[in-house]
Amino acid sequence: MKEKVQNKKAAVLQAALGLISEQGFQGSPMSQIAQRANIGVGTIYRYFSSKEDLINDLYIDVKTRLAQHTLRNYSVSRDVHASFLVLLRNIVDYFIENPAELLFMEQYANSPLITAATREEGLRMFAPVNHLFERAKDENLLKKLPMEMLSTLAYGSTISLVKLKLFGKVKLDGATIDAGVDAIWDAIKR
Repeated sequence: MKEKVQNKKAAVLQAALGLISEQGFQGSPMSQIAQRANIGVGTIYRYFSSKEDLINDLYIDVKTRLAQHTLRNYSVSRDVHASFLVLLRNIVDYFIENPAELLFMEQYANSPLITAATREEGLRMFAPVNHLFERAKDENLLKKLPMEMLSTLAYGSTISLVKLKLFGKVKLDGATIDAGVDAIWDAIKR
């Protein structure tokens, strides 16, 4: 029975992700989400108390998968530069493979619909990345800028690289993406 419940909840989250990335929050009524998930509208409310609750669950769902993918092949024993390259390339690869999740995250990462508790949970998942930034700072490898600015520069550039690959008119191969990721490191290093 639990598996059936999880499958329905996952179907709702997947349907919501698709619709919201295509049509936005306002353009994705619960009735359309239910229709795409192939369940009744009332069933959605067994799993989510409101549309905002669904959005927060979806945000955590996407952040969880992104964090797991981002931390693949990451090791604290690797030097800082190599670690940054692994993490940033993993983010690029993840969003290239999951463009709907990129579009969703772009819309909701700073949305007032995301609760403080949800935002905190999302940050907790990326604690190893924050520790890497701290390690780089401790090793005097980063520019003398606020940590929030450095992480924003790195993440924003990474997302721009993904968008260039997905939506740009230029074809980017793996070697060019790797060079772009290395250029992102160059932008924040001392």
